[in-house]
Amino acid sequence: MASISFMKVLHVIGSLDQRHGGPIRAVMDLSAASQVHGVQSEVLSPGEPLVPDNALDPCLVHGIPFRFPNRYGYAPGLSRWLRKNIERFDCAVLHGMWLFPTRAAAKACWESGVPYAIFPHGMLEPWSVREQGKWKYLKKLAYWTLFEQEIFERARCLLFTTRREMEQARSVFPFHSPTRVVAPYGVTESGPPCSNNLGVVPELEGHKFVLFLGRIHPCKNIPLLIGAWARAMAGRDWKLVIAGPSKENYRRQLEKLAEDLCVREQCVFLDFVAGARKEWLLRTARWFALPSQHENFGIAMFEALAHGCPVVASDAVYTAEYLEPHGRILPLKEERWAEFFRARLGDEGYRRQVIAADAEMVDGYKMTRVAADWAYLLKRVFKKERFGP
Repeated sequence: MASISFMKVLHVIGSLDQRHGGPIRAVMDLSAASQVHGVQSEVLSPGEPLVPDNALDPCLVHGIPFRFPNRYGYAPGLSRWLRKNIERFDCAVLHGMWLFPTRAAAKACWESGVPYAIFPHGMLEPWSVREQGKWKYLKKLAYWTLFEQEIFERARCLLFTTRREMEQARSVFPFHSPTRVVAPYGVTESGPPCSNNLGVVPELEGHKFVLFLGRIHPCKNIPLLIGAWARAMAGRDWKLVIAGPSKENYRRQLEKLAEDLCVREQCVFLDFVAGARKEWLLRTARWFALPSQHENFGIAMFEALAHGCPVVASDAVYTAEYLEPHGRILPLKEERWAEFFRARLGDEGYRRQVIAADAEMVDGYKMTRVAADWAYLLKRVFKKERFGP
């Protein structure tokens, strides 16, 4: 490995499509921002890049065609690319678990002697492994025994987004532990507001609204949000906006629930949003709601905070503990969320108090600050510098 301060890092991830979740957004933004700190990154994944407003040079993003579309991410060309290119890099960061790209990249690193870190992004936790049904748990147990355990034990380091995630991961599978580190993580700063009403969502003009934005999946607990909204009986000038990609049948279930609870007219369902439309939603929403059953970081929550939008979150969101509480970290109980909506939606003084309390905390998660710490961490891990005093 090169002994100079400049280093080349390969990021391997299961998808280049932001609709599959937040990690790809963070990987791209961190890679772009850390270049000025001596870290040149490239990103490798199966599939075509679908990351709007990507700050990283497209020449540094390598999408390998699938043999056939599948959730396992099987792309034989990825192994060929790794054999040809892996020795160009000083190290690799393997993002996620249970997928072919991680396994292929680990094998290439073993054969070439390139060290790597694993960044599981919440996939090595009790909820992710054990609480999604017996069949999924048994599949993951078998895959861990056959492949993942060796991949983890031969890693230089394990990276986590929060200390809570790191501690939770200890209880899932026993294995000989490499160094474990909470990695710097954050969001790109928001730019100036768009002019000429660019990005405006017409059906929301003139309305105050609460926003959920993210992947619409059962773990996000949208039924609780809709149920609480119905209980709260918010005024008709308020809307509940649920924006993000989802499986069609699951979205229909949520729309049917809103109909059954007589709040369908107040619920606005939007597909995946990006660019100016996403900016407009985050700037205009009166509150951002994240009622997840499990969330190891919550990129969208920090994007909302960076846009000056206050957040109400469940206590199952690991980063909720970083918020100045003010009574807006709620248990997973529908009546508590309904009580919050009834008491707080119309309280503008409370809303301003919350925004002011968040401002200093959010500043520490802006990408310009995080990128410097990220570069320093990589150099410590892969240049074998000692952690601790």
